[in-house]
Amino acid sequence: MSIVDEAAHTQFLRLQEQDLKGKVALITRSDIYPSGATKGIGRAITIELATRGASIIGTYSSPESVHLFSTLSQTISSLYSSSSVTTLVPKFIGLQFHIALPDSSGAVANILEALTTHFSSKIDIVIFNAAVMTLAKMGEGSVREDVVDLALAGNVRFPVMLVEHLLRENVFRKQGRVIAVSSEGVRARRPDGGAIYAATKAALECLMRKWADELGNRPGMEGTTFNSISVGFTKTEAYRKISPELRDKLETSDAAEVAVANRIGEVEDVAGVVGLLVSEKAQVSQM
Repeated sequence: MSIVDEAAHTQFLRLQEQDLKGKVALITRSDIYPSGATKGIGRAITIELATRGASIIGTYSSPESVHLFSTLSQTISSLYSSSSVTTLVPKFIGLQFHIALPDSSGAVANILEALTTHFSSKIDIVIFNAAVMTLAKMGEGSVREDVVDLALAGNVRFPVMLVEHLLRENVFRKQGRVIAVSSEGVRARRPDGGAIYAATKAALECLMRKWADELGNRPGMEGTTFNSISVGFTKTEAYRKISPELRDKLETSDAAEVAVANRIGEVEDVAGVVGLLVSEKAQVSQM
């Protein structure tokens, strides 16, 4: 069975399962390319959760992504209408903002407003699929304060401030799930220039571990888990944008160091791991 056929079969099973029915998930976008909850890993995660019944708040930063978001919404509706599932299609709310603005309060306020308007101010799942990619080689003049600030704002400050305000407003339900999509580049060797990006992703992983300690049994949030997943080289929009020479180099490196199958990762692979971590089967999982 091909990967495409496997994905279609999995979607059919998820539609029958509906184990996330009634839950609300926020999926933040990746700022490497206009994608997030509309293409790539974000899109795959959205389909994984929505086909299992979860309502989605998805984010994107550019007006150009509106049609991609609309297409994704139509795809999910079509999956439901073509199946034997009689339940209503989950809600699918789109928000436009940039995660790396100098002040993240506006973005956080938009999310809280959407939760209040559409979901009774409650949330079950938060997926930080956020990545402000900064490639700047040390010692060559491209590492500037604004470059460092941009990476920190999108990859560290925004997640911190969002969780802070979700806590203040008592938005989290019990048995919640918070997941950060991180990068194998934090540990694996990569071409020069990615140190700042990798450092911010490492910081996000650290936040997940510390939040698990501090918040996992907070009153009202009992049973909530915090995890990060380390994603290796994956066939995303970013994969298709890089030069063939660099792509070959990275593929060879990953095959030697981290690959467990004789192929490059697919976005559905990542979505499957996220899908496991948001399930009831992962009630005690902290990775």
